[in-house]
Parts: sequence; structure tokens; C-alpha cells
Amino acid sequence: MAQQRYQTQFDSYDGLQTVVCAIENFSPDRFLAALQQKNKVSLESIVALDSQVLEAIRHFQEQKMDLFNFARDFNNQFVTRRNHCFSSAHQLLHKIHSGTTQVKRVFTRFTPNSSAAAPRNAPTTYVQPSIYERSPLSMEAYMPSLWPIESYPTEVQQLYEDLKRFFALLKESLLLCVEVMRKEEYIRRDPNQCRDLYRSFKEDNYHRVKRILKSINIYTEEFSSFINPAIDLRQSSASEEEFSQKGFHMLEYEDVCTLTVKELVEEAQRGEFSEKELHLFAENRPLIRRLHTIIDQFDTYLDEKASARKKLPAKYIACLLLWAQPKEEKAFVEFFIDTYMGTHEVPDNSTVNVQKNKLRNGDDTYTRLEAAWNAVN
Repeated sequence: MAQQRYQTQFDSYDGLQTVVCAIENFSPDRFLAALQQKNKVSLESIVALDSQVLEAIRHFQEQKMDLFNFARDFNNQFVTRRNHCFSSAHQLLHKIHSGTTQVKRVFTRFTPNSSAAAPRNAPTTYVQPSIYERSPLSMEAYMPSLWPIESYPTEVQQLYEDLKRFFALLKESLLLCVEVMRKEEYIRRDPNQCRDLYRSFKEDNYHRVKRILKSINIYTEEFSSFINPAIDLRQSSASEEEFSQKGFHMLEYEDVCTLTVKELVEEAQRGEFSEKELHLFAENRPLIRRLHTIIDQFDTYLDEKASARKKLPAKYIACLLLWAQPKEEKAFVEFFIDTYMGTHEVPDNSTVNVQKNKLRNGDDTYTRLEAAWNAVN
């Protein structure tokens, strides 16, 4: 059978375009050329095939609307409930499965099973040629019929007309699939757009679970990165944008739901603090609040000489570092830079580190600042 010599699948971007090109080449002459290559084609088999095509058209017309509705919102969603196969083409073609099944049958039916289609001793890496490129219905070279289609029986003419209708429906649907996949790739290249889609998905999920957030225990197996690819990808990504680009239309719907619940619970537990702040100060929330107050008012702790400078004295930041005892010194300076909203420039980490090494017990500046900061509520 022909399917042993050729591959009929087309659930990829390139495959879709190949089939579109194939059906665009469909014509009365090609149809007759393909028909003539089949030995002893009876009118009964022509009528039977036409009945199958008509049935496919009937189902296709119903399914096409489902495809258009699905395609309309597909790229507005971070993941969909039919992402299980990680193929946009597969998801889209699933909506028109009657049409895609029938087009494979039609091309198989009208393609001779030539032994030249595949080498006798094919290597393991051999890829079967596409039937949509080798079929007389679409290939460049074909033997035209000596007689026009009008000279053939009515059953043959009717089959051609019904195939033409079927291919017109199929082309419209496949072009839509191609456009959806092109837009999907365009979105995937934009980290900010991918991130916004993820945040929108997360926001929708928040409205479903907000009433039970406080009762969810995220320290159970269901929220483990070992069994949830979405959580694993989020933890291994350097940023929300990187995760969103890699995860867009590539993760299971339920896995992403679980990830968003985990993040929502963590955010609720953190409250006003960022994850970096809680890590840097060992989840000492009162200390973090005091540090925010101190840094907001930092210019008030400067003496007259320091206030006149363009840049904050690194010694003052080094004093705060010693007072706060963070887990990481470089991360502390980054935290200070992010939090400070005063009028002075902030020195870099290396400059602060030099001043920190110069500080000694009993330093007058440190003693004064320590007393002031200890009094902050």
C-alpha cells in the first residue's frame, strides 16, 4: 500500500505549508492523470470514494467553526487544555480531524505505490518522502489526459467537483493554522509579551483559589519540582521572562495551574516583602521593615560634611551592613541601591567592602549610627 512507501503526516509548520501547496496544484488535468495511473478503477469505487468525500465535507463544515473559535483565543492564552502533545499544529488539526484524515486517504488513494519511492535497503536514518510532494495530484511532472474531464462519466466529474470543494475547505483551514503558528512564534520571541500572558493566566487562577489560599499547604509532593515540569522550569529560569518564553504553549495546563497556586501562596505568605529580601535577612520581617525605614530616611543620618557630597560615603553603607548582618554582602548593597530614594549617588559594592574592612569596634561613626538605628521601630 502507498502508506508503506510514503509518509502522510503533516502536523508541523512545514508540513502544513506542504499540504497547502499540494492542494493549490489540484486541477482537472492532475486529477485525471492520477486517476489514469490506477488500474481498473470502477465506477463503483468512484462513487464510494465520492460518498466518503461528501461525508468528510459535512463533518468538516461543522469542525471548521470549532477550529476558528479555538484559533481566535489560542495565542491569547499562556497554555491551553490541549497542550499535551506540545504541538500547535496537532492541537489545531485536532479540531478538523475528519478533514485531515480524509485528505490522507485521498492522496494515498491516488498515489501509485512505486518501488522507487524508497530504497530497497534503507538506512535507519532514512526519512520517507511526503506523499503530498510525490502524488500526481500535486507533483510538477504529470501526464495530461488526452480527453477533457467533460468527456468522462458523470460520476468522475462529480468526484472531481466534490474534491475541489473539499480542498477549498481544507486550504482555508490550513492557512489559518499556518497564520496562528506564525503568530505564536512571533509572541515567543518577545519575553515581555510571554510574561504578560503568564501573569494574566496567573491572575485568572488567583480568582479561582483566593478564598482557600491560606489553607493550601505547598510543602507537599504535588508542589515538588521533581514531579511538576512547570515548577522545575520556573526554578531553573533566571527570570520570569525567561520562564515565560520557554513555557509559552509548551507546558501542561494543570502543571501551570499548580505552579501559579504555589506562587500565589508564597506571595501571600511574604506579604509586603520580596523573596530576595526574605532570603537575605533570614525572614526577619521586623528587621526588613526597620531597614526600609532607615534607608528611606538615610540622608538624615549623614553629618554635615557627608551631606555636602555628591555621593553617599561608603562608610555609612558599610556601617548599615555590619548592623543588619545580611546573608550576602553584595546582595545587601544591591538591596540598598534598589531601596534608596535619596538625592546622592550610591557607591558600588567593592567600595563599600573596602570601608567595611576598615571599620573597628569603637568607631565613632558606627557607634552613633548603631544607637540611632537601634531606636528605630
